[in-house]
Amino acid sequence: MFSRRDFMKQGLLPIFAGSAVPAVFANGVAAANADSPNSTPSNRVLVLVQLAGGNDGLNTVIPFQDGTYHDARPTLKQDQGMLTLNSQLGLHPNLKGLKGSWDAGQLAIVQGVGYPNPNLSHFASMSIWETASVKGGIGDGWLGRYLTYLDQVGESPNHALEGVSAGSLVPPELRSKTPVLALQSLRNFRLQPVNGHGTPVDVENPLMQFYGAFKTAGPAPFGALLDTTLQDALQASHALRATDESYVAKATYPANSPIASSLKLVAETIVSGLGVRVAHVTLGGFDNHAREKPVHDKLLLDLDQALAAFMQDLQGHGLGDRVLIMTWSEFGRRVKENGSAGTDHGTAAPMFLLGAPVKGGLYGGQPSLSDLNNGNLKFTTDFRSVYASVLEGYLKAPATDLLGGNYEILPLLKG
Repeated sequence: MFSRRDFMKQGLLPIFAGSAVPAVFANGVAAANADSPNSTPSNRVLVLVQLAGGNDGLNTVIPFQDGTYHDARPTLKQDQGMLTLNSQLGLHPNLKGLKGSWDAGQLAIVQGVGYPNPNLSHFASMSIWETASVKGGIGDGWLGRYLTYLDQVGESPNHALEGVSAGSLVPPELRSKTPVLALQSLRNFRLQPVNGHGTPVDVENPLMQFYGAFKTAGPAPFGALLDTTLQDALQASHALRATDESYVAKATYPANSPIASSLKLVAETIVSGLGVRVAHVTLGGFDNHAREKPVHDKLLLDLDQALAAFMQDLQGHGLGDRVLIMTWSEFGRRVKENGSAGTDHGTAAPMFLLGAPVKGGLYGGQPSLSDLNNGNLKFTTDFRSVYASVLEGYLKAPATDLLGGNYEILPLLKG
């Protein structure tokens, strides 16, 4: 006898936000047929890249002419090989791909991003960024509200591929009344093909026989619901696997790089034409209280190489003008390094917006390194202004309604 565990491959179950299973698969196959795996996607897509742990903004966008920076960071300062942006600022030496995007006018850097009365707790600050509310807490995420808005105004096919997270969990910013899918592999998005001993088994036919017997036994509570759920689940699985078989990357992604693998998966879902509107990936490891430099250097190299491959892949598929990439981190780091050659939790930090839709350049004010708030930078740009700018200028959605307030719109995007 097959158990539920036998049917589904452990670790690859779809995770859904704000919806039961049937609602997730409802209309999913119809949308896949409308936008076949070989069709050209027509929606604008926002890809969110979370730098989890608190990225050191001062060693990412470096104020190399400021003597206070050098004094505050005797061992951590980056003073060689910087990629010059202007006479005052430079990118970390490992961000060569981003520098190329800067030179092409496709990188916007928003400086000093934060919020009033900053919270230095990872979980509290992440919640604030995820919900776009300084109160934080549990509720719909800011992009989850965007997906719900699309459904309300009839611009949504109401299926699980609108919101995609590369990973095992739906991130809080995508929490929504609209289904969202957490995905680790398209190829393995299927019913378990082997038993616990590694022996191949036929899962689909026994399942269909079981449901066929159940259905012919006469009316029963939830009978039609269960039957439809199985059919939709199998059809959705087939559609996603067909996408995987037809997708050919137009770039070489770095090997042994989780962030590169995640972005490749996102590229695959976008190229598929299955209706993705927002996607989320995470690069963790930025909470460097000790021996920061080698770890941070490697993280930025991984990020840069993965983003470069992702953009090249999308451009090779003719989709570069339809995708906007935005980075965020729950906070920056303190100006002064600590006694362990690391940095402690800080406040403001830069955000990157990347891609053909961007008006490249510097936005927001560079925070002072001497006029501090308890050793931390004073923010110059509210993160919700960046969100509002993306919602209004790129996604064409009402930022005031979705963010619960009015925030300055920055001229970051071409419209």
